[in-house]
Amino acid sequence: MPDALNFIQPTKTSTSTMNMTDFLHLPFVEVLKLLVKGSVEEYLAEKEATTNQTTAQPDCESLDMKGALELLNANGYPIKRGQLYKETSAGTVPFQKFGRKLHFKKSQLLEWAESRLIDGNAVGVLVPANVAQKGGKR
Repeated sequence: MPDALNFIQPTKTSTSTMNMTDFLHLPFVEVLKLLVKGSVEEYLAEKEATTNQTTAQPDCESLDMKGALELLNANGYPIKRGQLYKETSAGTVPFQKFGRKLHFKKSQLLEWAESRLIDGNAVGVLVPANVAQKGGKR
């Protein structure tokens, strides 16, 4: 039986152009290959179409801590995670808390960052909320 499979010539015809009588003249293995190949191609085309639809949706307005840091740093507002946590603790940055997670809105976060710039340009250092000297006055 394995020797019989070596003599089967693979066909290059797609299942969409073949009719039922063409399938009758082919060996069972070739018919099975064509049917599986057609099914897989249809599935992949459908999967690609649904993937393109989901990626075309607009971005969500809500960001987590990591997303907020990436947004601020990508837009020229250098800030570290610890500083952002301090700002949320002090209540100076607009945020919402869901359970134990912090969430930020993009528009509010960018407005907050622009209002905190020293020079008013996008490449500056964000001013801390309370600039207190360590050790008091001398």
